[in-house]
Amino acid sequence: MARVQLQLPEKLSWSTSLRIRIYDTNFAAHLAHDRVVSLLHEARARLFREKGTNELDVEGSGIILTDLVVVYKAEAFFGDEIRVEIGADDFSSKGCDLYYRMVHTDGPISGKVICEAKTGLVFMDYSTRKVTEVPQSFKSWF
Repeated sequence: MARVQLQLPEKLSWSTSLRIRIYDTNFAAHLAHDRVVSLLHEARARLFREKGTNELDVEGSGIILTDLVVVYKAEAFFGDEIRVEIGADDFSSKGCDLYYRMVHTDGPISGKVICEAKTGLVFMDYSTRKVTEVPQSFKSWF
C-alpha cells in the first residue's frame, strides 16, 4: 500500500495546547480521524484569534481550504494533553499551505507525534466571491 508522504517545513512557529475530550474518541477508544480534523480547525481558529482576526476577515479577505492531508503516526486517548503546532509555506500570490503537527505533551510518551497534516488555502473576498491576494499581515505571522 502506498502511503501519502508529507514534508513539513522545519519551522512551525505557533502552537496551542488542547486536551482530548471523550467525544473526540471512537469505538476503539482512541482519537477518531474526523475529530483530528476538528482539533486542527480549533488550533487554526485560535491562531487567527490570537492575531486579532478570524478566518473570515484578514484585511477584508477570508480563507477557503482547498485540500487536506493527514498522516497518522500514533494513537491518542481521552484525557491526553496535546500540542498542535502550525506553520506556513509554499506561498503563492493567492494562498499557501498551512502545516500542522499534533504531539503528546504529557506522560511517558511526551513528544510522540500523533499526526502531521497540511491544509491548502486561498484567500477570498466573500462579498464578491473572488479570490484575492494573500494579506501581508498574514504572511508576517510566519
